[in-house]
Amino acid sequence: MAATAIPVDSLPSINPATGEVLAHIERTPASVLPEIVSRARVVQEEWAKVSIRDRCAKLRGLRERMMASRNELADAVVRESGKPRVEALFADIFVALDSAEYWSRNAAGALRARRVPHHSVAAKAKRGYLAYEPLGVIGIISSWNYPLAIPLSEIIPAVAAGNAVVCKTSDFTPECGTLIEKLFSDSGFPRNLVTVVQGGGEVGQGLIDASPDKVMFTGSVATGRRVAEACAKKLIPSVLELGGKDPAIVLPGTDIERWSSLWMRGILYVL
Repeated sequence: MAATAIPVDSLPSINPATGEVLAHIERTPASVLPEIVSRARVVQEEWAKVSIRDRCAKLRGLRERMMASRNELADAVVRESGKPRVEALFADIFVALDSAEYWSRNAAGALRARRVPHHSVAAKAKRGYLAYEPLGVIGIISSWNYPLAIPLSEIIPAVAAGNAVVCKTSDFTPECGTLIEKLFSDSGFPRNLVTVVQGGGEVGQGLIDASPDKVMFTGSVATGRRVAEACAKKLIPSVLELGGKDPAIVLPGTDIERWSSLWMRGILYVL
């Protein structure tokens, strides 16, 4: 029987519980990131013209698609992250569902223009308003521990606000990344509005080098420093959610049996 050819430039999707290679996902060459961001800019200009009411309707369709696909999505999280199924459902799928539900209901109110009163006597004859406009293309570099909840909870409000998104999901959970892009495609969002790119640090660096209008990063402190530095050089605003392992102070009388499970949960799941 002939061996199956493995793509040279690919990411293995690995089950951490068994070490089994589940699939090989095509890696995105860093060299094509400028083109991907450029395509996102083109579609974003049209998407920004879509009314907030219609964008929210699309989000409701996305939620329905996620709900219908919840078992497939949970299976992928379990396979790639090693989580128990109940954790995959409650901490990943249901969090993503809640994000779609919340922003489909509240995006219009959150983005509503507001009158701003002037405190200065010299400006009493003036009128001021606070109005929200899309930034453009949002670059998201996400993590492995919540492979659906974290990126989707960032992509959904970005899209609701009229932006396009290029998201690099973790190279430890590439299958979950492909499912994110498929969710938006199957829900009728414009092509190239939400693009998932696959790879390691070189793809994350390539995404920043392609000059998105904002970068959101979830990961380690060490990598976060490099992301902040790369964004600062280009004056790209960034939001960093950085993880770490902190010491715990155990006082006399602590119920070790009770609290040790919470400490372990924090080490494994909490950034």
